[in-house]
This record gives sequence, C-alpha cells and structure tokens, in this order.
Amino acid sequence: MRQKPAICFVSSIPMTLWNFYRLLIVRLLEEGYSVTILSSSIHPLKEFERMGCSIVPVEITRTISPWKDFVSLLKLARYFRNSKVSIVHAHTPKGGLLAMIAAATAGIRHRFYTCHGLAFDTEKGLKRLVMILSERLTCRLAHQVLVVSPSLLQKMAQYRIGTDAKKMILGNGTACGLDIKTFDRTLELEAQSRQIRDSLKIPPEAIVVGFIGRLVPDKGIHLLVQAFSELYRENDQVRLLVIGNLEPHRGILPEETLRLLHEHDGIRRLDFTHGIERYYACMDFLVLPTRREGFPYTLLEAAAMRIPVIATMVTGCVDAVVDRVTGLLIEPESTAALLAAMRTLVMDPGLRKAMGQAARKRIEEKFRADLYIQYHQEFYRHHLDPQVSDHQLSTFE
Repeated sequence: MRQKPAICFVSSIPMTLWNFYRLLIVRLLEEGYSVTILSSSIHPLKEFERMGCSIVPVEITRTISPWKDFVSLLKLARYFRNSKVSIVHAHTPKGGLLAMIAAATAGIRHRFYTCHGLAFDTEKGLKRLVMILSERLTCRLAHQVLVVSPSLLQKMAQYRIGTDAKKMILGNGTACGLDIKTFDRTLELEAQSRQIRDSLKIPPEAIVVGFIGRLVPDKGIHLLVQAFSELYRENDQVRLLVIGNLEPHRGILPEETLRLLHEHDGIRRLDFTHGIERYYACMDFLVLPTRREGFPYTLLEAAAMRIPVIATMVTGCVDAVVDRVTGLLIEPESTAALLAAMRTLVMDPGLRKAMGQAARKRIEEKFRADLYIQYHQEFYRHHLDPQVSDHQLSTFE
C-alpha cells in the first residue's frame, strides 16, 4: 500500500492549530499521515507530540522584526530542504509569509495558506503598506489559498490579494468547523455554570452579558465597557463577564476601561481559561463589538451553546450571524447602537431563547467539524492525487 504523504502545519503560535485544527490533525494521524507541527513555544508543542506528531520549535514573532524574521526564515528553509514533507499548510500572517517563502525556495510544490483575517485592516501608514505587501507575497507564493469567510474573500479582492484562481472557501467558511459535542448546553455544563456563577458572586437572577477575546482596542472592549456601564446604571441586575488576556503589543486600552474592568461592581474579568464552554453556559448573550475579523469562533461557539450574540457589521461577523435570527448586527464603533442592542436582549427573554435555538440549528447544519475535516481531506487528496478531478470536489462551495 502506498505510504501516506507528510504534512507540515506552520503557525506563529501553536494555539491557532490546537484550537482550530486539532480534530483534523487527529484524523490525519489515524489515517496514517505523517504530521509535523512547526511553531513557536516548545511547551504547547509537547501536546501535539503526545498525539503522535513530530514537532519543530522555531520562534516566529507576531510583530515586524526583520532580524528575527530572517533567522526564522533560514531555519524554516533548512528544515524544508532536509525533510520529506509533501504539503506545507501555513496559518497566521507571519507564519504564512515565512513558510511560503521557505517552502518555495525548498522546492515544495504543495504550498497552502489559510487566510484567517487581514491584520492590516485597522493599521495605518507604512506599517499598513508593509502588511498588505506581505499578504500579497504570501498568496503569490502559495499554490492554493483557503479563505475562512465569504466577506473576507471580498475584502481580499478589494486589496488585490491573491488571484481568483488561487483562492477558495471550504464549505460555508471557518477554519475547520466546530466541535458541536464539546460546545453543547448539556445538563452537566449547566450545573458547572451555576457553580462558576456562584464563585463569581453573580446572583441567580442576574442577566449575564459575555465577552470572550483578546483585550485589545480592535475588539471594541472599550466600547463594550462604556455601554455596559450605562446599562448597569439603568438595571443593576445585569453583569458583564469578560474573559481574555491583555496584549499590549496589539494596542493599549484606555486607562478608564482598565480601571472599570477591575473595579466596576457589575463586571467580572478573567484570563483565558481551559474548558471555556463552561463559561459560555453562564451567559445569557454574547457581545463582540469588533473592528475586524476573519471568521470569529467566539460567535460560532456561542451559537452552538444556544446563546444569541450581538456583533458588528464587519468582515467575518456578517458571515457568522444572521441578523435578527441568530443575533443582532450593529454598526461598528457605535456605543449608542451597542447599548440599544443590549437593552433589546436584556428585556426580551423570549427573543433570546428563539435566537439561541436558531443559532444552534444553523451550526449543526453548516459548521460541524466533521464536515470540515472531510473538506480538508478531499482538498489534500485533490492536490496530491491527479485522479481526483475538480468535479469530484462536491463539498467545496
């Protein structure tokens, strides 16, 4: 029997691969593929090694750092030249750029890049230009570019990033679907959520507004804190549960926002934690007032947990939310619009329930992980096996 090919996944940080592609990697290993994970941070990589993957730790910075980037590029190129890798599948802007350059110079034909979003969308000046040119180069060197949402595909065309022939979406979008067994509002999770609410001193009758994500200006957390403060003045039975880490290299939050996150009587703030599904079960609805996305998984996870959402009408969010069916879409960077939407969901439990049920149904039909594992398997086979023709790829949209 012909030996299965070797696949190398590359990402600036291993958590991108762990959170979005772990189930795909498990399936590939089960089918006999040789899988290598190339990323920063040796400790998280050990989890992949325990699964049966080979690991190659290479520091890949997320910020622009010419000397460090050059050193990383040399290490990637050396590894690819000496390996028997058939496919390089890269993720994240910096990981994608360095991997595509290194794989191209090493003569690896099957070079795939998944674009999860456009980080330059909220940047300005020279930095923005450099990031646009870098994304164009990444897509130029890639054999195929997978795009995680229809609206992101439109945005890439607007900036002339990648040719139409190279870019494609698997299924309805997302990185690799969602594990709907993990994200399901079971009786066990409900019991755990009550314990968490008790530990956070959240009254049983309180309506909990949730936010999960990086605590940076691009996510709109300052707008959420401002709008929630006004909502709390009107109704002191609401609570805001904020879960995420500060990332100063991605932008500094206003001092007043930081103060309120720590001192406001109605706000509970936690760092990222394992078993995040338990915390979704504490929430009555989720808010993501972001400036930009690719395809935000927090909205998919909330939907799977039967939680309605409020999100901005920006790239990615418009694909994840059906306005007035699974949640509410609002104008970006509008505290007034955000406050009005939160008032609507706070005052209407029937609407919250109906939206939550519709959201779960949509996830089950369109975004299950098993579908996207199959899509990726067929995608790899299509490029590796000339006997698999385009018309057989019926799972692609």
